[in-house]
Amino acid sequence: DVVIDNSGRNVEWTKKSAELLKDKVDQYMYTSSTGVYYPYFGSDIAEDTKLVLEMPNGVEDEIMKMEYGYGIMKANSEIEAIKAFGKNRSIIVRPTYMIGPADKTDRFIYWPIRLARGGEVLIPGKIEDPVQYMDVRDVAEWMIRLAEQKKVGIYNAVGPATAQTMNAFVLEASKTFDHKFDFVQVDDYEFLMDNNIPYLVPWIMPQADNFGSSRISTKLCKSNGLTYRNLQDTIKETHDWWYSNAITQEQRDKFELKQDNLLLTEKEILKQWKNRG
Repeated sequence: DVVIDNSGRNVEWTKKSAELLKDKVDQYMYTSSTGVYYPYFGSDIAEDTKLVLEMPNGVEDEIMKMEYGYGIMKANSEIEAIKAFGKNRSIIVRPTYMIGPADKTDRFIYWPIRLARGGEVLIPGKIEDPVQYMDVRDVAEWMIRLAEQKKVGIYNAVGPATAQTMNAFVLEASKTFDHKFDFVQVDDYEFLMDNNIPYLVPWIMPQADNFGSSRISTKLCKSNGLTYRNLQDTIKETHDWWYSNAITQEQRDKFELKQDNLLLTEKEILKQWKNRG
């Protein structure tokens, strides 16, 4: 009925898989990424945005090279899937940052851990900085529905249900736990960079090539049935997973006791922030 390709991290993999299966399977669903829109210079970035398909000349920064490389790989993989199956049999899904239980990247787990402790909490960024994210389970369930309904086309998979700032995200997520909080907004980007906080997913510093990374259009995915579970459920279930037998104490320690982890440096950073006046 359908190929669900979650493995595509190499254009040749996608090309060979799609070519092999094009006469044996009805549809090809490729899990892409909003990374195809890098660099994110605009806002309300929609599915018809022109994509970068090859590395531009003159890119020297290693992080930028990595970001370009990932987006270019995903964009070209989309093209190969569509080339083999045709537009009328292809589904391309472009998720934003995905969160939830069983996340192996450790890029979001900071928030469930930190908010479960209560107290004084650093909120990075300016009060108007937007954030976008998706519970991976919402993406997976929606992809199954798209396949069942025989949808075709290209879709962002982006949440939350309504536009949200980082400030609002932390305030809502903190309601998961019965603690008292004292939130401190650290809104100086230079200070954050100096203290090794260029991002804290779902917050990505919205400057230069990352200005629009949390300004992706949700219009098409919402009109095609994408639904969103409660943020507090995501926080609680991710927290419970982290402290379950699914994770070893060694894995927890590797993240929580990492030398530059904000879990360990937050108090000193906030002290510096207050001393600046």
